Amino acid sequence: MNPEKSGGGAWRMWFGRRWLLVGLGVLFILCVARMGTDFVSHTPGSDPWASTLRFFSGAISPSFSDENTSLPADAEPFLVRLGYDLLRTLRYALIATSMAIPAGLILGFFASEQWWPDNRLRKFFNLIRWPVRIFLSLLRSIHELIWAIFFLSAFGDAPFSACLALALPFAGTLAKVFSELMDEQVRSARHVITAAGGSGAQGFLGGILPGALPDMISYSLYRFECALRGSAVLGFIGVETIGLSIHRSFENAYYGEVWTALYALIALVICIEGIGHFVRARLTNGTPRKVVPVLEERSLRKTAPRDHWLRFTGLAWMVAIVMAFTIGAPLVKSMTEDQRADRISRFLTKLTPDPVAPEKSLATWDERKEAWSGGEVLPWLADLWEKPGKEALTNTLAMSVAAVILAGLAAIILVPWGARSLARGRPLAVEMAGGIFHRAFGVIVRAFFVITRAVPEYLYAFLLVGLMGPSAWPLIIALALHNVGILGRLWGEVVENQAPSNARTVLQVGGGRLQAFLATLVPMSLNRFILFFFYRWESCVREATVLGMLGVSSLGYYISIQQNYRAYDDILFFTLLGAAVIIIGDLLSDGLRKKLRVTR
Repeated sequence: MNPEKSGGGAWRMWFGRRWLLVGLGVLFILCVARMGTDFVSHTPGSDPWASTLRFFSGAISPSFSDENTSLPADAEPFLVRLGYDLLRTLRYALIATSMAIPAGLILGFFASEQWWPDNRLRKFFNLIRWPVRIFLSLLRSIHELIWAIFFLSAFGDAPFSACLALALPFAGTLAKVFSELMDEQVRSARHVITAAGGSGAQGFLGGILPGALPDMISYSLYRFECALRGSAVLGFIGVETIGLSIHRSFENAYYGEVWTALYALIALVICIEGIGHFVRARLTNGTPRKVVPVLEERSLRKTAPRDHWLRFTGLAWMVAIVMAFTIGAPLVKSMTEDQRADRISRFLTKLTPDPVAPEKSLATWDERKEAWSGGEVLPWLADLWEKPGKEALTNTLAMSVAAVILAGLAAIILVPWGARSLARGRPLAVEMAGGIFHRAFGVIVRAFFVITRAVPEYLYAFLLVGLMGPSAWPLIIALALHNVGILGRLWGEVVENQAPSNARTVLQVGGGRLQAFLATLVPMSLNRFILFFFYRWESCVREATVLGMLGVSSLGYYISIQQNYRAYDDILFFTLLGAAVIIIGDLLSDGLRKKLRVTR
């Protein structure tokens, strides 16, 4: 090997990886300086620590009946109302996912490279692929709460608005992941089909899609878990889900009811996650062929392995979707065509930038053209950017960066204790002392990861702001809590999937589990860690955009103010401002990952 090249590669690796970590540390310090160190903010005369103590005492004694003693005698019992709220939460998540998956398949097909012909027409098809990818970035960069604000105004208070608000960003995310899963498939099977006379569509459907399908199903189940959490969050803007029940109980200081609802939501998410883990395991491991067949088509078909549990799960899923569409309140609010058209027209009027709104009576085409071309619109945009926009965007970025760095630091500390390959009596097949302790502590860490990610960020933030007061740190802690659960799970799986030989050698020569983790598994996994880290940072920007609706100066704060005045044009500006940052961050993180892949 050329020493110069080797030295240059080592320098690039040191520069690419170590300076990235140093840069993250500097960024965190800058964000803390921006946000300040006032962790608790409260009004004079109040005692936030007493409120916090009363709140957490509810975790020990959750309520199973109404704490409000002034309810009429014929009111529905608390647990019955909670059950209906939980069913509505599940219903909206099912409907949204059933709409998002087909849309994600179609859009993911056009965003993928695998359906392109291997000829001169590739450049032409590239003109289709990139606009689709930009459209997908826009879809997923806008939070479901923002979509819900728009749709509730345009279509009215109906389940359809809530379901559509969940389906759109999830369709964008599913399409992106589906396209990348299809792009990772080798093309040899497709080439065999097309070389034998098959069409391009047959090559794609027979050679590419089957290989990607198990991972696509697995990820769809994960997105359903996310839809469940998103459905709960919609309750904080008035949609009748379990989030609305938590919101009302917390504002009335009925903390026992809050914890009962939280336990119910966590139990539902864990149950769905358990079903998803079961399905993913069956898809990954497959079902062995029990009978050795005769090598003929009829015998091969008869003895093909069939997983009846997967078939039952798929059938149950379809039945649940049909029930979600048919049982319960009508999806679309009953109104005449004129009423619906008038409502949508009024919404679009308010969505139009104020300088060119219809009520401005720009009579001539030249006046409208001049207003749109910059005579009126550009000063309006500049004013929004200069007064609240710049500061709100800076605060949003600072909160997201501080939160994801805190989550990453906590996850990297906990992963060696929670990864199944290390947290066992015989880690990596090496006999070591302290097996019972590590197994027990590993179960506790993995349970912590499950519980923290089961509760949505917005719900964490709502509770923490109520206890600590309206400052940036409750939002940062909320984002960090949720993301440490996700990063812990993702990074733990990366560690578990690494080849054990190097780490096993460290253990066999007398090293500890932590030494094996830091000396071998972290360097081998670092690029994957960074990939998931930036993936969660994009999500933190998206969430921090709306968490300001709880009263902290970020993009969401100004969105909530303009919502009171129904100034949807201003809301659209702040929304697109956050979306632009996420799209730019997506491009930057993609470029950084490519650079780091070169320096491995």
